[in-house]
Amino acid sequence: MTISLSEEQIKNIREHIENFKKYSKSEEYRRDLKNRWEREEFIANALKEENIETMTEFDFGEIISKLWASQMWANKEYLVRRIVEDNGLDKIKNNLRYLLYGQDPFEIRYDQFVGNVKGLGPASITEILCFFNPEKYGIWNDKARKALKKLGFEDILPLNKYRISGKEYMKFNKVARGIVEELKRAGFKNTDLLILDYFLYEVWCAGETKREESKRYEFDHDEIRDYVRDIGLFLGFEAETEKTIGHGARVDVIWRARIANLGVVTYVFEVHRGGSIDSLVLNLQKAVRNLTVQKIIAVSSGEQLEKIKKEINGLPEDFIRALSFWDAQDVEQTHGKLSEVIRSIKRLELVKSEFD
Repeated sequence: MTISLSEEQIKNIREHIENFKKYSKSEEYRRDLKNRWEREEFIANALKEENIETMTEFDFGEIISKLWASQMWANKEYLVRRIVEDNGLDKIKNNLRYLLYGQDPFEIRYDQFVGNVKGLGPASITEILCFFNPEKYGIWNDKARKALKKLGFEDILPLNKYRISGKEYMKFNKVARGIVEELKRAGFKNTDLLILDYFLYEVWCAGETKREESKRYEFDHDEIRDYVRDIGLFLGFEAETEKTIGHGARVDVIWRARIANLGVVTYVFEVHRGGSIDSLVLNLQKAVRNLTVQKIIAVSSGEQLEKIKKEINGLPEDFIRALSFWDAQDVEQTHGKLSEVIRSIKRLELVKSEFD
């Protein structure tokens, strides 16, 4: 089942088809297709019901390491270890089996998987689904959402949301299949929702939206939180989300580095989208009492950061010196640039993980 597209949406899609045709005739596209077939064959086989039953931690790691959503992680062994430690392998297998083969409505199965399995974001979960069945399931990630905004789908899809419900994901899949039908009419006969992801990537690449005025920038808390974690991992830190750093201080992200046998250095990040600034400041004050914490960083829009700066006037000088500010829009752009760097360097095959 698909959703009927408006004349404006069809017009927007057709404006990008010529560019996609050029890409589809390139050597890069042939390499990408070969890569797609290899990943699809491997993951689809690994996710057969009988193979989930006998799946080992290494088998699970191979699946995760092959996802595009995991390419930001230089240390994939660390990523896999964290997911398994946070959930337990049996819990992951049981939820995977239910997600893919359960008898309940898909929306219920999707919501249960998202609620039960920690450490896998929507981009990873929907990519697994897409490789499992590219005729039914599309990939919900930041670039796809931005491309869909350009194509005029902001009024019918929650394109500002990072985590979506099973019901919202099903609606996205209906829209995605509608776009696929339009691509087929334009001559791309073998298009499925995995090829659609390539198309949406090209739409995103075709002139990114101008940087919004920082003070008006809207963002999703969990998405920016995960971006901060990913950037830390790229820089070589041990980075985790939702960590307790001191008595009564649970923070959004920590970056931790071990310096030989001298000890640990920790950086704390709190993402603030709205609500009580007093609570944010109090949490950071508690966090900075941890002797390993070298810096505390408030992450928010320009408007909120200005409010936080005013709020801390008069607080102890040591706390003010320890506090830095990071514009959430800069976080998003930094993450995007690093992703592109990794995408380019990955082709050189300089370093392989145990899963490659």
